Amino acid sequence: MLLHCMTNSMIFSLLDNKMTNYNPYVQTLIEMGYDEADCRMVASVGVKKTFPLNIHGRIFNTQEEYDDAVRDYINEL
Repeated sequence: MLLHCMTNSMIFSLLDNKMTNYNPYVQTLIEMGYDEADCRMVASVGVKKTFPLNIHGRIFNTQEEYDDAVRDYINEL
């Protein structure tokens, strides 16, 4: 019922915000004036990867396999 009271632009804005920023801590920092990319980069520093690692359905069994895939991706850019 709430959606009937909202305009299309309000709905798309809400959906876009939820899709791009699902972390409430990052959202708070953005509201304080911090850059979203910096917040996400700092949040990922120190997070140790465990293997096998599943990223969007692609499974990396070792750190070496993951590093090779990242290297290949960067070389294709």
